Amino acid sequence: MELFKQTTDDFKPSRRFLQTTGAENALLLGDDSANLITCIEDQALFSGLRDDVHQNFIPANRFEQHLADSIAEELWRKSRYALVETTALSAAIERDWEAVKKECPNADPAYRTYVAFRSMDARDAACVRTGQDFENRSWRRSRADIAALHALKAKPR
Repeated sequence: MELFKQTTDDFKPSRRFLQTTGAENALLLGDDSANLITCIEDQALFSGLRDDVHQNFIPANRFEQHLADSIAEELWRKSRYALVETTALSAAIERDWEAVKKECPNADPAYRTYVAFRSMDARDAACVRTGQDFENRSWRRSRADIAALHALKAKPR
């Protein structure tokens, strides 16, 4: 799943954070994803994901809509955390490319990945571990939200 805008040529760093509404308002006013999307991520991509989740679950009231929004937000976060791991690993593979080529000219991708993990510095490894922890939490939350949404749908109205 894509997260980022195709170009960031028009990006201008700002010290101001995006205005967001409180979590309490999200229950009353609907989608509160402005606090989820970073300044370089594409809001339209998230909106598409959110629409897909709503089409799948067809929420019937505001509480169900809130659960569907929460599921979409957790899927977005999960993709972001997976991207952190992939980027860290790719950077380590690229950094060690020449050293691996000298050590083992015919190195296969598995060996290059092993060397990248082996030579990753402590800060990068900690970042990957933290991302994996966040990803696991995100999966647990989304599974709980899906179960709650299914339970609500199964209840006779």
